[in-house]
Amino acid sequence: MAVVAVNRLDELDPGDELLLESWTGSVGNDTGPTPLPNLTEATTTPYLRPMYDPNLYLMRFICEVVLSLPIAILGIIGNLLAFVVYCNHKHKLTTTVLLQALAICDTLVLISSILLRCLRYVGWAAYQEIYHYVFLALFPMVYFFRLADTWLTVLLTIDRFIAVCYPLHAQRLCTMRRTYILIAVLLLCTFAFSLPRFFEYTIHESTDFKITPLVFDKNYVFSYRIALFFLAAYLTPMLLLIVLNTRLVCTLRRANAYRAVAMQHISNANKREMLEMGNKISRSITTIVVTVVVVCILCNVVAMAVHVIYSLQICFREELTYLEPIRRYLANVSNLMITINCGSNFIIYCMCSRNFRAVLKRTFQCGGEDSLCPSASNVRKGSSTKRSSNTDTTSTNSIYLTQRMSLKNPLKVHLENGDVGL
Repeated sequence: MAVVAVNRLDELDPGDELLLESWTGSVGNDTGPTPLPNLTEATTTPYLRPMYDPNLYLMRFICEVVLSLPIAILGIIGNLLAFVVYCNHKHKLTTTVLLQALAICDTLVLISSILLRCLRYVGWAAYQEIYHYVFLALFPMVYFFRLADTWLTVLLTIDRFIAVCYPLHAQRLCTMRRTYILIAVLLLCTFAFSLPRFFEYTIHESTDFKITPLVFDKNYVFSYRIALFFLAAYLTPMLLLIVLNTRLVCTLRRANAYRAVAMQHISNANKREMLEMGNKISRSITTIVVTVVVVCILCNVVAMAVHVIYSLQICFREELTYLEPIRRYLANVSNLMITINCGSNFIIYCMCSRNFRAVLKRTFQCGGEDSLCPSASNVRKGSSTKRSSNTDTTSTNSIYLTQRMSLKNPLKVHLENGDVGL
């Protein structure tokens, strides 16, 4: 089986779709696309070569440089700030650990997006000279980052689903040790799933790409690139997110309705205050998770549509050639939506959580009790430790009261229990 070399970087078009599929062929002839090939033929490439379209190139420049580049830069800054804030959070919860891992994955996706797509279309000549090395290093890793990012969102939803829908079992099921183990297993599995991508391209004569015979294997393309990737990256996680999020929202609505009735039967003002404080913390965390999941689903819909169109083109190559321009335009929108998804979480945290805004302010304000300034931290260390202890006691009392109420009341109580199981 022959190996096809890509003679110019312009023929590699990772900006056209999320999957970063490659294009090959002669650069000089832009009269139109070649037919979709028969994957059993070793002398042809498995993809259409791009037709020169000035509108497409303009759209790509707008999506990748004008919009995606600043969003990615601001998103990286926001994700790093969010990671620092959750590191300085007084209560070490499983949800905050998962949000930290999500912030790291989002940052890696955004860095890959800048290096693989944004800088490529800026017109920086020096970068074009080394781009083939960057592509070979990041092409397989971007699949790993994206897959890990998606499944961390699923794990975050499951964690919150247990805490809200099964509050009495949350402390047993959602432990810190189990969360770290799940994150490690998830990263290991997603990396193993992405391993075949490392064998799809190689360097050709130090300046060009070379597509390996693996990409021409019909079984590999249909089973791994189309079917398995669609199941692992889109269908399965999206279905889980939709089902769990729907259950979560329904449970929250029932909990809010019951909470109004339950509070009327608590005569002690201190108990009411403790329970209400725990509920506010839990509602804030749940709102963050629900919003992150909704944004993730919306931003991945276009990417899933691009993958379906690409799969249909491979399966019905002669009948669906007219879908090629649609796929290429949608692919640029898809890349932009993925960048927005990975760069918007910091804004969601700030909008949905008053506690996050307070910790953010204390963390980066000199003189604050959680400030990063060493002098301020040393001066207020004793006070901060005492206050943290009091807060932990309050949270424990709130959990205890809520659990007792749920056991005594015949109704099925779904009150959110502050920090339980988080």
